[in-house]
Amino acid sequence: MRTHRLTSLTLCTSASLALAACDSPPITLDNDAAMPMPDAAMMVDCTGRPSDAPSPRGELAGVLDEARGRIVVYGGNTAAPVMCMPMYNLVDEMWALHLDCASWERLTPAGGPGVRARAAITTDTSRDRMVLFAGRLRNDAGFGSYVNFNDVWAFDLATDTWSQIETNGGPPAVRSSSILEYDAARDRLIVFGGNSSTSGLTLTGMGDTWALDLATGTWSELTGDAPPARLFHASAIVGDHLYVFGGTPNFDGPFMNDTWALDLTTDTWSEVVTSGDVPATRFGAEMFHDAAGHRLLVAFGHDDTSLGNRNDVYALDLETSTWSVVHPGDTFGGTAGGMCMFPADFTTPEEGAPERRYSFVATQDATHAYVFGGKTDCGNVNDVVSLDFGTDEWTSLRPATGGEACNRSGRIGCTTLCY
Repeated sequence: MRTHRLTSLTLCTSASLALAACDSPPITLDNDAAMPMPDAAMMVDCTGRPSDAPSPRGELAGVLDEARGRIVVYGGNTAAPVMCMPMYNLVDEMWALHLDCASWERLTPAGGPGVRARAAITTDTSRDRMVLFAGRLRNDAGFGSYVNFNDVWAFDLATDTWSQIETNGGPPAVRSSSILEYDAARDRLIVFGGNSSTSGLTLTGMGDTWALDLATGTWSELTGDAPPARLFHASAIVGDHLYVFGGTPNFDGPFMNDTWALDLTTDTWSEVVTSGDVPATRFGAEMFHDAAGHRLLVAFGHDDTSLGNRNDVYALDLETSTWSVVHPGDTFGGTAGGMCMFPADFTTPEEGAPERRYSFVATQDATHAYVFGGKTDCGNVNDVVSLDFGTDEWTSLRPATGGEACNRSGRIGCTTLCY
């Protein structure tokens, strides 16, 4: 039996408003990070490290740079929605969280993709670089159409430098909110799905699959049967299979909780028939691979119930295709709010769980998952938490400075969810 622990949460009740980002103004916290203590022989002197940190944000991307012990994050939207109306301040900022001291460093590389949100990102482990595909930009403070992209960029993790990857063939149509995975055995990138809409009021899911041969820079479309069109879906590669879970084709759903696998040796899709405690339908979740536990973990996201944003965690046993609950997450308190003014008891928080959220950075090593930022009921958040695959316990690496619900932040006398 696994045990659980930490502190944090996230939500939004209307499905369509949540996709636009249903939030109230953020709160500010004044508490210290709860860092796991290393062995005495491994103690690091953290004095003199920068105290700056990224502001709360969502719609961003990031990877674990395991060789240098850091998480590198890029872009996103730093503006918190006001009364469920989305606001926009898209950025091209880059930050690195050094895991030894949980200290942030602002990176200022020249060039690069520029201001962008909802890009897809992965690690090219063969070349020690972060790779970015597509995403979107809005140039006029949030009142016009988006510009979607289909370009490919590489960030060299050893030198902190950007370069564009020149491609031929194809390419895939422009999009945002797709998935990107690196198929190391075949030295290629895999893209599936995304959003083709340029309007902030509509979403249009896509269902195409593409491969980019990194040796030749050639795009090719993988044709044949495929999962239904979707965006905001979760993915992970395990051996010769790419797994996809959940997502949604548009604002009105249907939200999904299906699981699909792409056989990377034959480039064919098949639906995974699962049983057990299947996660609720949702978009905006993320997926981790716990190799030692022979399982996939699905975490967070946004469902179509009164609860909205989630902070639950489910495990899919890769041998039996059976789902089980790892963390139940917060539960709906029974009293819905009005126009994003949720009551203080809107949820009953799961003790030790982080803030409910979607549209966040998710990355991992062999033993831990790492989560940074994301969109919450109370704005955007900028905490960093880790999940130990061995114990299923959450640990706070850095606290949030905004975006947490009042009943999770440690404040007393909460009159609404966010105050």
